[in-house]
Amino acid sequence: MSDLSKYEIFIQELSSIEVQVSALRELYEELQSRNKELEKKLSSLQRENEYLKLQSAEGGENGEKNAEERGEATGESVFSSLSVKERENLKVKITDVITKINNHLTSA
Repeated sequence: MSDLSKYEIFIQELSSIEVQVSALRELYEELQSRNKELEKKLSSLQRENEYLKLQSAEGGENGEKNAEERGEATGESVFSSLSVKERENLKVKITDVITKINNHLTSA
């Protein structure tokens, strides 16, 4: 091999390495940018989480009582809207479902 062909091969390899380094640098910059975005989002979510924890701690007892009251009110309004006959039919259907579940559990 002549010195010129060795030199050309060396230059080609250097060019190939330069292209790879350039691509890796672009990827690194993209990943670095993405990482910064994710860190900002994490920080924001952590602040929001702390805020929600504070709200939850402040309204914990009041919130539980209000939730129970809302649940009871909703249940009462649903059943109060049913007629006596509809309530009886509902009781029969619930009893049938419970019986089917019990039969299924005992047969297994």
